[in-house]
Amino acid sequence: MENLDALVSQALEAVQSAEDINALEQIRVLYLGKKGELTQVMKTLGNLPAEERPQVGALINVAKERVTEVLNARKALFEEAELVAKLSAESIDVTLPGRGQTSGGLHPVTRTLERIEQFFTHIGYGIAEGPEVE
Repeated sequence: MENLDALVSQALEAVQSAEDINALEQIRVLYLGKKGELTQVMKTLGNLPAEERPQVGALINVAKERVTEVLNARKALFEEAELVAKLSAESIDVTLPGRGQTSGGLHPVTRTLERIEQFFTHIGYGIAEGPEVE
């Protein structure tokens, strides 16, 4: 049990000294992972007498829950700080002028007429406008 208490205090110190989310994940794997320290302690339950297993198992579960709770709290703190930093970096300056609306395009028939007029003016013809004849 002294070993378990020392292990929990060591894990809590490691969590408190973590610099970022990646370090927290490494600490989680080190203590709670498949081959983690607390998992190894849990595997030693089979060597204990049947009368002691429930009490020791309960203590180990409490220790795991405590470490998990502190890990999740610290992770939430890092995620919140990351979100605040991201939002402050992406802030919008509302005093800047907006983007203007792009005007529409010409009708395809009008575009074709203009291209025909341009073609004929290049080869020497002129455009004469006048009253429409019926």
